[in-house]
Amino acid sequence: MKNKSKKSIKKIGNFLREVAVVVLGVAITLSASVWISNRNEQRDLSLYLNAIKMELEENISIINGSIEYLQPDVKYSAYLRTHDKKSLNADSISYYASSCCYIINSFKFKTNAFEAFKSSGTIRLLDDKELLLTIWDVYTELDSQNEILKWYTDLKWGYIEKEVIFAENGALSSEKLTNGAPMYHFYIIGLSRDVLKDSKNTLNNTKKTVSELEKRR
Repeated sequence: MKNKSKKSIKKIGNFLREVAVVVLGVAITLSASVWISNRNEQRDLSLYLNAIKMELEENISIINGSIEYLQPDVKYSAYLRTHDKKSLNADSISYYASSCCYIINSFKFKTNAFEAFKSSGTIRLLDDKELLLTIWDVYTELDSQNEILKWYTDLKWGYIEKEVIFAENGALSSEKLTNGAPMYHFYIIGLSRDVLKDSKNTLNNTKKTVSELEKRR
């Protein structure tokens, strides 16, 4: 009986050791799996944030382009608004007419990286909610600036079309550029000044967001 009891105890001991080994193996496997999963998630988060940073840097170049486009318009508008028609210089009017008056550029800011980030589950991993809000806000501002620049460009194009009809033969004298010319009235309104201000604000906020993203690296 004693031998049977010893054998039974030994079997139970062996069984418990085997179970312990299996449990330990499963625990190690699960831990390794969780660690790998977390590492992959953090890698994906870093990739998304880097893609957003690069996209914002591209948008900074586009904003700079829009500012360069708007500045001559603002200068021409300021010139016309600060001079009466008698004091306008024919050479100055001809210069602005050729350098900006009839030039149309379109601008479209990129949002693909941010849209992919929003639609992925990775966005939940960004525990810095202030940074997330900053990114979200700057893309909202870029969308708004897209609409503003499109509105300005469409409006300017509409005035240019009126100017073509007004010119009749397509040639405008310096006198005609002021006396009843649609583009003269467009620049007197001074819309470009506010659009330029918006573009500069968007540029500053985009640069700040890129700086915040660089700090996280």
